[in-house]
Amino acid sequence: MTVSETIIQQPSPGTRIIAFRGDVWCLRLQVPLDQHGTAWVRTNIGRAHPARREVIVHVEQNEALLHHDWSDIEMKPAGDGEFEICLALCEVGHFEAKAYFLPEQTGQPVWPPGENAVINVEPAETVCGNIIYNAFVRQFGPNKHQRRHSPRDLDFKALDEQGYTVIPPSGKFRDVIRELDFILHELGCRFIQLMPVNSTPTTYGRMGRFGSPYAAQRFTAVDPAMAEFDPRATPLEQFMELVDAIHRRHARVILDIAINHTG
Repeated sequence: MTVSETIIQQPSPGTRIIAFRGDVWCLRLQVPLDQHGTAWVRTNIGRAHPARREVIVHVEQNEALLHHDWSDIEMKPAGDGEFEICLALCEVGHFEAKAYFLPEQTGQPVWPPGENAVINVEPAETVCGNIIYNAFVRQFGPNKHQRRHSPRDLDFKALDEQGYTVIPPSGKFRDVIRELDFILHELGCRFIQLMPVNSTPTTYGRMGRFGSPYAAQRFTAVDPAMAEFDPRATPLEQFMELVDAIHRRHARVILDIAINHTG
């Protein structure tokens, strides 16, 4: 690969940019005036779908990543040895780009020194007002107003010493639903981040009175302790009630899942 210090890219190679869907990103390339040829940008902007498809096939079928999402787009001459291009950022995702010059004499690409520019495109609706409420479901309901240890905690300690497992009652998904109007409308939050809601160890490796929420036993199951006893709705269905209630109020859910270890 041929690299030349006389080829100048703006924004500089290696630049990392955060943009939002709907933005327009412009790139310029300057070459010496005595050089004649065309300028191109090699990028995967606008090709999020094939990139994601390749990742899925790579993970599920162990096929090699072929990077079919990359393509070369010709830049327009802007005079005085400059070329430019403006690309619409219509997709959310992680993208990269780098410009190069293609001289008439050799037909071999000449690159500016440095790494690819990185453009991380976020959803347009997250451009502002991103207040996140961190909700620990266990601490809702009766637990919300508890400020100090109660005499019952002393009974727990005695049972602990005898080898029993004592786990206090947990707050419920429906307890959180009852608080949503206050959280979203009065506090003005737009995102509810739920601490892990997966089932956790209750005996061996429990870690703490309630058990560590980061020791999930199953990533596709919810902790039944967070659901009310209701013959008409399973714990998973009650979790879905909470998600639906958040979405009905035009807010979003962030799920905290510790996927690198289990209980």
